[in-house]
Amino acid sequence: MSQLGMTLEEIRAFAGEGEIVGSASVYCESVASLERATGNQLSFVKSPKFFDAARESAAGALLVPERISDLDTPQLVVDAPYELFGRLLMKIAEEKRRQPVGVHPRAIVDDSAILGENVTIGAGAVVREGVTIGHRTVLYAGVYVGQRTVVGADSVLHPNVVVMEDVTIGDRVVIHGGTVIGADGYGYLQIEGRHRKIPQIGAIAIADDVEIGALVTIDRATLETTAIGRGTKIGDLTHIAHNCQVGEDVLILPTVAISGSVTIGDRVVFAGRAGCSDNVDIGEDAIVAATSVAFQDVPAGTAVWGNPAREKGTEMRIQSSLRRLPQMVRDLRAVKKKLDLP
Repeated sequence: MSQLGMTLEEIRAFAGEGEIVGSASVYCESVASLERATGNQLSFVKSPKFFDAARESAAGALLVPERISDLDTPQLVVDAPYELFGRLLMKIAEEKRRQPVGVHPRAIVDDSAILGENVTIGAGAVVREGVTIGHRTVLYAGVYVGQRTVVGADSVLHPNVVVMEDVTIGDRVVIHGGTVIGADGYGYLQIEGRHRKIPQIGAIAIADDVEIGALVTIDRATLETTAIGRGTKIGDLTHIAHNCQVGEDVLILPTVAISGSVTIGDRVVFAGRAGCSDNVDIGEDAIVAATSVAFQDVPAGTAVWGNPAREKGTEMRIQSSLRRLPQMVRDLRAVKKKLDLP
């Protein structure tokens, strides 16, 4: 159960806004959806579209965008109930996942590492030479942080994250379990029929407020820096290859594959299982639809779809034509027969 333990008045104080309709002292033990909430639980109403569902809900209290008439349930009227509900979920998650401050006796921290205030380092974690860890950052059990790496303040590295040498990670970054940051880029040169490795000696820079899902791989640059911009969110099982430059507030959904030396502008969206070939530029606010692969540059603000990815309207017309292709073939054969053509 998602424990909350707040009265409606305390929730209003937490929000810093809102008008209470009904009892301000109603106690919300936990949170739940409209359909499943019971008398001691808080739920939310995203928009007037859900007012009827709210009237049928057994929730003990509701966050609402405007007062719902003919409803006895206590209500907190706020500008953005869904956003406030998300903030409450964040509070619950922080409480549930809170770790004891300090270095676990079974962690290995090099004497040259610099640790900020109230840092948490779990059992089996390894912090190598020259590492800097910012204030209040949490390294869960089994995390590895390589030489000369810097991790900012208030960041969280979940169990078994691997961060190799010469990586810079900003403040408030969250990296989920099993992710590897800083493996060598995929660089080989064929000499006399054999593949010779090209050493990857560059770095990685991850800016503030980035969240990286589980089992993600981000490769270091060959010579310079693979960069992930502020506020970008990367889904599970995604690969970002060496030398990529990813902008700010980019959304990369799970299982996306980004080839080497790709430049991605701010606020781009890569939908699930999408990808692109190397040395492609994806302009700001572009969208690469699910399962699509971009082999050429995508202009800013353009949505592309398909494999190879084309402008969405063009691809939809192509797909529509393909659905008519069997009938078109039959019609062509009929015409050829009528004209006695081979």
